[in-house]
Amino acid sequence: MDCWEHETAGQGSVPAVAFCRHCGAALCREHATVCTDERVRQNGMGSPTRLLPDGRKICCSTCRDAFVESIPVHRAEQRRRELAATGPESATASC
Repeated sequence: MDCWEHETAGQGSVPAVAFCRHCGAALCREHATVCTDERVRQNGMGSPTRLLPDGRKICCSTCRDAFVESIPVHRAEQRRRELAATGPESATASC
């Protein structure tokens, strides 16, 4: 199976190594994004219990961007990327 992103962009065949958890698109290493997956167990009517350690899930860039507002883990990943892009000096300035 080949990477969906490369195929749709007309960049040729690149073997896929993973599938997007949300849409199922096949992805190569370049287009696959590894996100953390918070594991939570529902306790009936009570508060949920967060299980550790976190899991791992693979997302394509389209689904990651689409779910960044609704899924807390994706928001945290987006914030880390923004801090990495702007550098550590801007992170300390905003505190």
